[in-house]
Parts: sequence; C-alpha cells; structure tokens
Amino acid sequence: MSRDPALISECAALAEALRGFPTLARLHHSPRWTELAPRLARVLATVRRHTPRLPAGDAPDPARVMAVHWNIEHGNRYAQIAAALNDHPQLQAADLVLLNEVDLGMARSGNRDVAGDLAQVLGFHGAWAPLFLETTTGRDDDPAAAGQRGNQEALFGLAILARWPIGEVRVIELPSPARFQYDAEGMYGRYIALVAMIERPIEPFVAVTTHLEVHRTRAHRAAQMSVITQALVREGRPVILAGDFNSHTFDRGRWWDPLLGGAVLAGWSEDAVRERLLNPDRGSARERSFDVLRAARFEWHALNDRRPTLRLRLQRLPETRGPLGWLGARVGGLMARAERRAQLRLDWFAGRGWRQGRGATVAGLDGPDGASDHAPIVAEFR
Repeated sequence: MSRDPALISECAALAEALRGFPTLARLHHSPRWTELAPRLARVLATVRRHTPRLPAGDAPDPARVMAVHWNIEHGNRYAQIAAALNDHPQLQAADLVLLNEVDLGMARSGNRDVAGDLAQVLGFHGAWAPLFLETTTGRDDDPAAAGQRGNQEALFGLAILARWPIGEVRVIELPSPARFQYDAEGMYGRYIALVAMIERPIEPFVAVTTHLEVHRTRAHRAAQMSVITQALVREGRPVILAGDFNSHTFDRGRWWDPLLGGAVLAGWSEDAVRERLLNPDRGSARERSFDVLRAARFEWHALNDRRPTLRLRLQRLPETRGPLGWLGARVGGLMARAERRAQLRLDWFAGRGWRQGRGATVAGLDGPDGASDHAPIVAEFR
C-alpha cells in the first residue's frame, strides 16, 4: 500500500498543533479543541491494509496455525527483525504474525511503513492500526536512532500479518491513561485491540493483538482485558489472542508504588522474585487480566513456556528519577540487584476454540544489541 501524502501532511499539522499544549487539560480547554478533536479521531481511526505482491504460498502444515507474537520496539532495528522473521528456524514457518509497537512514519525506525514493509518481505496480507500520534521522536534510545530526521506520519500502532487473506478488521478502544501518555510522553491517543478475521481455507479464525498499558495498576490492565473479552463474547470461531500484557505484577502511578516494587525486586529471595515475575497469572500478586481470560474461556498454559520476554532496564523507568532512584543511589548495589532480577514474562498467547497448542520463547533476538528489547514468542494451534 502506497503512502498517503494527505495523511502525512495532516499528521504533521496535528503534531505541530499539539506541541503548543503542554498538558492534555490545556488541550481540552483550548478554543482549538473543537476543531482538533475530530481531526485527531479521523487519523486514529486509520486502518491500513496490505496485499502481498508475491504471496507466501500454502502453509507448510495445513492442519495447524503457527503463530508468532513480537513486540518489535517500534521497528527501530528493522533489518534484524525482517531477517529473523524470514530466516530464524523458529520463526520462518509462521502463518500468522502478531506485532506490537509498530511504527508508521517515525524517524527512529527510518520513517518506514514497518507493517507494510514486513508484509511484503514475508508475502503476507496485513492490517495495521494506530494507538498514538507522536509529537516527539520518542524516548530512551529513540532520538539517537532518529538522528537528524523528522517524523512523517508519526504514528505508532499494532499489526496483524497473515499467510491467508484478511477479512473484516475492527478496532476495540480500551480505557487508557491518556493524561499520562500525553503529559509525560508527548503521545496523543489510546490503547486498542486490533481484531481481524483470517480467511484460512480449512477453517477461518479470529486473530487479536493488543498491548495493555504499563503505567497504572493491575486493576486497570484487567479492565482493559475485560473490554476485549466482552467484545468477543459472541464470537463462535476459534480465536488467537496475543500481546504484550505488561504483566509485571506491580502497581504504578502512586508515590509509594516504586518503593514497594523496589523492595520486592531487591529484597525478596531470588526464587520468590522469579516465581512472581515468570508466573504472573498465579498467587496473590497476580495480574487479574488472567482471571478475566479464564472467565471468558481462554486457555494459555500450554501456549507459553514462562521464560522471560523482557529484561528490564531500570533507567528507562520514570520512577528511577523519583523515590526508587533516590534510594538506589544511597544503598550500594540496590539498583543493580533489582535490575538483575527484573526478568519479566510480559508477552503471552491465549486461545479459544482450538483442540491443542504449544508454545515457546525464542532466545537470542532480544536485548540492547538484539532486534528488539522483547523476545518473540511462538505457538502452534490445531
């Protein structure tokens, strides 16, 4: 799908307008809001579809669906991501690729249409939808990756790529921490789930990708998952759901939360920390998102091997500039100890309506020098 000059122009104009309002409250109370609101809504309603020039061909095993989920950290290291999806022995047989953090026209990822380019590389059909319009070149390592380039569309979203044609596509808007995203990170938008009908010849199925929020409490993430499952309650076809659930098991957003989190990471025994972080669906500190999935008859146990998918870099957390950072600077080795232990299972598959499935985490592609900060995961559905 070719790029739309009108969309690029509109996104640039909106990003420039938003930079004039340092807080979401100021934006909402501005005389310009009545004019900007419908324009922003139209941009965020954009769904881009991709049809391969050279289709990938028949599935290696028609009786199964081999699925990959990957938070690709915007596509900043696009060449490594494309090579892995094409050539890695655990990824190259995929029939379905569900992606989080997928840029369209962000300088940090080369101003690519990341989803469209990957769809053509794989010979897959694709659908992409935005979560946020960015007003900056990003955070953490992003400005360095952007160099001196400016953004084009400046959009950041989710994507579904499939060997088979994609039928109906819809976007489910989720309750979101809009004020934090805007005031602290310069992003206007909301979290979503992207739902697509995959026209598999043997049996069509529904694919869902989502990225739950990370800045608030476990209850907020459970509320987001509840909206997704309610939207699927009448769906009788098999469903594959995957995403970065941000299942770190900690609450955030209140002044005492980083102190409690730091105490767990640095003070608990190694075994206790590992049990909590790699099994966030269990125990008193569990993520209630999994309770929501269970109530909606989703299964995830066989589809996930409970290995870490993200090794946290604490300097990326805003809290390290607050109480946790203050304490870490005064207690020798506290931050290093906490970071060493912060190996998180954030990425998950869940399924409904399948006879069997199994999953694994793909090692060697994540980390500061890897293709993304997250490891991809794979699962087989039959």
